[in-house]
Amino acid sequence: MSAVDPSRPDIVAFMAAASSALGRDLPAPKDVFNFGGSSPADADERLLLAIQGKKTATTSWPVPDPLYWGVGDLSVILDGSGAPRALMRTVSFVQCRFRDVDEDFALAEAEGDYETYRTGHIDFYRRQENGEEFGEDSVVLCERFEVIYSTGRSEDVGVKEVSN
Repeated sequence: MSAVDPSRPDIVAFMAAASSALGRDLPAPKDVFNFGGSSPADADERLLLAIQGKKTATTSWPVPDPLYWGVGDLSVILDGSGAPRALMRTVSFVQCRFRDVDEDFALAEAEGDYETYRTGHIDFYRRQENGEEFGEDSVVLCERFEVIYSTGRSEDVGVKEVSN
């Protein structure tokens, strides 16, 4: 389950605003997270890329077991300060060995070219708990998503422009 409680008051208020803006009642999010790990700057930059529609994919390791969200489920994306800023819907999942992540998926992460994706993810996962276990044969979860609601204000995200 998500490390952030989806019933946290600011998450509930964010979901109410999203429901109002989208004109329909939305279920509680299945996940609440940021894209930056422990780096607020990375979280803000990747959030902005998602809001702009440039980042439409993310990779997870280790794969949660059991998987607590699925295709069609909603997740809240936090900014670097931990505030809710965007709502995404999972479009698809593929589990595969890290060595088998295809270039198209890697590029959809919008974090550079294929080699930058690979080296960045290896470095990131190896810094995690049990990271020494991560390698080419590790099974990762490749998730595609679409942002369906955001605060829409880049000045709230803390990143004015992203070069990419």
